[in-house]
Amino acid sequence: MAENAEALRQAARERVEAARQASAAWAARPVGQRAALLRDAGRHLLEGAEELAGIIEEETGKPLGEAYSGDVLGVADLFGYWCKRGPKLLAPRKARIPALDMPGKKGVVEREPRGVVAVISPWNYPVALPMRVIVPALLAGNGVVLKPSEHTPRSGAWLIERLRAHLGPLVGVLEGAGDAGAALIEAGPDLVHFTGSTATGREVAVRCAELGIGCETELGGKDCALVLDDADVERTAAGIAWGIVHNAGQDCASVERVVVHEAIAEALLPRLVQRMEATREQVPELVTPMQRRIVLEHLRDAEARGGRFLVGGLPADDAPIPPTLVTGVSRDARIWREETFGPVAVLEVLPDEASLVEAANDTTYGLGGSVWGRDLARARRVAWHLHTGMVWVNNHAFTGALPDLPWVGRGASGSGLTSSPESLLHLTRPRVVVVDKSKAIEPWWYPYGQTLVDLMRTLIERQRTGGLGATLRTLGALSRRNKELAAR
Repeated sequence: MAENAEALRQAARERVEAARQASAAWAARPVGQRAALLRDAGRHLLEGAEELAGIIEEETGKPLGEAYSGDVLGVADLFGYWCKRGPKLLAPRKARIPALDMPGKKGVVEREPRGVVAVISPWNYPVALPMRVIVPALLAGNGVVLKPSEHTPRSGAWLIERLRAHLGPLVGVLEGAGDAGAALIEAGPDLVHFTGSTATGREVAVRCAELGIGCETELGGKDCALVLDDADVERTAAGIAWGIVHNAGQDCASVERVVVHEAIAEALLPRLVQRMEATREQVPELVTPMQRRIVLEHLRDAEARGGRFLVGGLPADDAPIPPTLVTGVSRDARIWREETFGPVAVLEVLPDEASLVEAANDTTYGLGGSVWGRDLARARRVAWHLHTGMVWVNNHAFTGALPDLPWVGRGASGSGLTSSPESLLHLTRPRVVVVDKSKAIEPWWYPYGQTLVDLMRTLIERQRTGGLGATLRTLGALSRRNKELAAR
């Protein structure tokens, strides 16, 4: 076992070092050249879209249509978006330096690549999740090492093989379970992007902090769908049913809680139950036995607390977990407090808007939430009160495939941020370059004296009051200070 562990650590070091060496030349290329090469790599990858979707279907059990829509389609958008917009987003930014206070100085803020980005990715979306980090990371000039889930190793290996055909050792893959992820962190990448459970994510963040490695954690969720009394019953039932059941609920932004205004409950609940029941034959078994155990524990706990199953419930023997909606449990039940990660949700009917918002916010998680209602101004106002990184009005969770929108959470959902220009704040470091053409001694240099104090006071006055008088007084104080310095 010790020999195997050492071999894994050595493999991790080799992958990171190879990516680091390749990234030096890669980062030196103009970003336009990097975009062109990435565009070619993206075309090559998408030429195998049918093969990739088949691998995803086999490894995860999700329907082929969901493999395409949830994983493969988004990859096409990623390459198109970043290769077109990325060069402009990564261009140096001119800094504003006040000419009166600091004459002769010009500055820019450049975006410098981190170096090597380690991507530790889960099994629920084995292509979409890692690629929305990998594509912008590569465009920004980084090397990448992917540690795919041990439950979906073929998807990860296929991705890296296709990318390596164009990018060589700039990208690498390290297969294995949690020990492989730990070895990859110990190998010393410059940034770790982890997507997975909250408990493991916290362990990853602590170890990265100990090693002085940048860390991004995209963790779990307990998303709530909030239904106002004016919601469109048919569309709301269809949308929430999809939000609960898609990918067998194995989505950090699945709908796991539903809170409904009592005025619409009688009309909505039968349609929601029918919509969920109709999906039963299309819901695959959960990917891992451990996840099945967790879902069953949540359902048994709910049943023991007096919960009623409006649809679904505990399956017989080894049958798949059915689409399930539970009601009648208190909020200390596991199914309300903990991430379930299955085709299951808990429901409450409440009397007014305020109680709906309070219930939606009654969680330590803060990934996403949705508000359903016809009055869009009202729904938007309610959405503002949800304590989540993402809120959707009359839809749920679909924006994970949109590269211009950040995927981001709060609280127990982690600090991770993927997609959108904002993600470059994590995938790069800012570097400030200032060129000073001034030949004069700076007024704030030594020696200190009363003229410096007078100058500082006039500068503060000008910032506080503005106006021509304050500016003239500043110029006078600056002239006296410069004369004093010149005399020395």
